[in-house]
Amino acid sequence: MQRKKQGFTLVELLVVIAIIGILVGLLLPAVQAAREAANRMSCSNNLKNLALAVHNYESTYSRIPKTASDNWGDGVYNVANWRGYSAHTQILPFIEQNNLYNLLRFDQSHYQNLGAPGAVTVSRNQVATFLCPSDRDHPNRTDIGWNNYGFSEGSNAGWNVSSADANGMFQRQFYNKFADVVDGLSNTVMMSEFIKGDNTDSRFTILSDVVAGQAFPGGWTAQYPTQAIVEQYGQQCLAASATHRSFAGFRWIAPGFYNTTINTIAPPNWRFPACMSCGGCGQADSQGVFPARSRHTAGAQVAIGDGSVRFVPDTIDFLIWQGLGSANGQESVQFP
Repeated sequence: MQRKKQGFTLVELLVVIAIIGILVGLLLPAVQAAREAANRMSCSNNLKNLALAVHNYESTYSRIPKTASDNWGDGVYNVANWRGYSAHTQILPFIEQNNLYNLLRFDQSHYQNLGAPGAVTVSRNQVATFLCPSDRDHPNRTDIGWNNYGFSEGSNAGWNVSSADANGMFQRQFYNKFADVVDGLSNTVMMSEFIKGDNTDSRFTILSDVVAGQAFPGGWTAQYPTQAIVEQYGQQCLAASATHRSFAGFRWIAPGFYNTTINTIAPPNWRFPACMSCGGCGQADSQGVFPARSRHTAGAQVAIGDGSVRFVPDTIDFLIWQGLGSANGQESVQFP
């Protein structure tokens, strides 16, 4: 007597495949959530290490780095302008990057490549502490050292505003000290994340691109512009998105906004694009609005003056955020 062979019927096989598909569908979001949680923790640790580096720098030199160093680039003495070096370069020895720091030549502009190895060559080195793993890589993979973290110039338009309006913990023209942070280190933004650009000026990306050549609307003030005026400027910039630039985060050596600095005029992950008044600037060596941004859900991570790191929601009150961004506004605000 011949036995009948046992096996799956077509219906049973389809049921098994459907169950496997459902399980994979359930597991993938969990895996992605776990990966993002790990990336967010790594991003937070980077901010913590950078904040501690600033504290060690201040202990050593009794001052906070400027966001643009003095230099003798092009054979001409330039004070705190686009030829200088970022605050990131100045804290390299305090994040175990002494060898990289020692290669830099501060007698030339940050974009020059005179002598060996030259500033541009040095700047091609990618520093892990400057990169948030939650973000995407900048498409320029061979020529640039990327960055995801910006020191805060405060609740003002930045880029050589008057000393009376330069209200952030970090300034471009002058050195601050921790003692100058009269609002208290625990109540002042030191730095935050921002998102790297896509190096594609033919495609507009609201989270990372910078709209150029937009004059400020009437009623604009260099520090603490009102929410209504900031929103008006945002709408104006969104309408002019064809003039955007996609350079954000492509160079840690440079002192410009969205290279190594941000401001706190607008809240994190602002619904409008970053925007600057200069039309001919290839980078953001210009006044404008450059908010904190991240690819984390519903907010961005921020290093505070006391060295701690907080997650700040997108929904933070406009005036509270501006108050937290200033170092000397004497506002009665605290981090949520």
